[in-house]
Amino acid sequence: MEQELIELLLFAKKALSRGQAICAQANQLSNESDHHSEIIERTWPKILFVRNHILIQLSTLERIREFLSVKIEEVRSCIKDREETFGKVTLDLQNIFRVLENCNIDEGILKFNNEQRKQTTLFDYIDHHSVLELRKQADDEISEIENLCSSLMSTAKTLSNTISELASLQEAALTISLDESASSFSTEKTQIRESITTKMAEILTSLTNHYDQLGEATRLCQSDPDAQLDISVLQRDHDQLPIILEELEESLDFVESITEEIRVRMQVYSSVQEELLKVLLQLEKFSTPGGQADIICEKMISAEGEMKAHEQNLGAYFKELMSLADWYQVYAASYSHLVLEIERRRKAMEKQDELYQELLKSFEDSYNDELQERSQWFAQHGEYLPQDLCQFMMDPPSRLSVQIEEEPRRLPELSKATVKKTSTTVAHHDERRLYVV
Repeated sequence: MEQELIELLLFAKKALSRGQAICAQANQLSNESDHHSEIIERTWPKILFVRNHILIQLSTLERIREFLSVKIEEVRSCIKDREETFGKVTLDLQNIFRVLENCNIDEGILKFNNEQRKQTTLFDYIDHHSVLELRKQADDEISEIENLCSSLMSTAKTLSNTISELASLQEAALTISLDESASSFSTEKTQIRESITTKMAEILTSLTNHYDQLGEATRLCQSDPDAQLDISVLQRDHDQLPIILEELEESLDFVESITEEIRVRMQVYSSVQEELLKVLLQLEKFSTPGGQADIICEKMISAEGEMKAHEQNLGAYFKELMSLADWYQVYAASYSHLVLEIERRRKAMEKQDELYQELLKSFEDSYNDELQERSQWFAQHGEYLPQDLCQFMMDPPSRLSVQIEEEPRRLPELSKATVKKTSTTVAHHDERRLYVV
């Protein structure tokens, strides 16, 4: 029996030790939950105050966002107008470039200029790269305005996102209804926990009593080995120890669950307070010097100044591009008149050459006639006169000549097709101008 009692005593000691450890852990968890409950009750009124202040500030942000949206629409309208003008100028230039590209220079002119098939159209003779560069500069100005608009839109979007984010953070933080008192939550959970820990304390007391009883029975058995002890009750209590320990474990799980629930609630409240304070801090920074309000005002002022500069630059670029488009129109028409002028001058040179040849022939005929007359006179009379008497009659007749002061440059040989086509085009153009007038 002594050996049996010792075994029961050892098991009871282990059970008591385990029970004490479980209850100590439950007591520690209780202390933690009490501390967390105190934090919850201190945090709750702060949450209410900060939340009401945030609602007021969010309405101010919304009014600023609406004002910024109006300015953005003004910039968008400007971009639309400038893009329409840019598109018209670009189309005019493309059309005249197409005309110049399709206007082939006459082969006679190309040969005369010794062109190696590099410049065969009127388009090849213009500095279209400079036009493209000017067009690019105008396009860049529009892009700058678009970037400016994008910057304002980004600011508006950032502000909208800030408003949405702050409102969402406020809503997310207040996952617990404000109608539910923090104090009632803590009280309810504390009462449930205390009822469980009280029961656990009672169980720990019963384990202690069981261990003491086994210790006393063991001492009696050791002092009187022949004594007959009834240990049936102790044996029955021993059989219940696993169940009792399991009950303690379950109770500890409940205490842990309650402690965790209070801890989570405390973390939620702390997180809500922390996030709301962050929101409040951002709202306060918004109106402070150098804050977001000042940044938005500075962007608006800067945007207006930049818009004026870009519009002035665009006005100058558009004026120059339009002037070039008109100039190239005249350039194309002037080529037609160049062809006609070459043909006119060719005919004039032919007429002058005919006159030149006629004059030469006339002078030569006059010279020959005079020479023949003098020869006849000399044959009839001159040979009978002494030379000393009429030496002056021995001079030959004067030979007249035509002197060209400036030799004209040779003109290109234009094809008849080019001349005919050009004449038709110019005549048609003149008719249209007369009709318009």
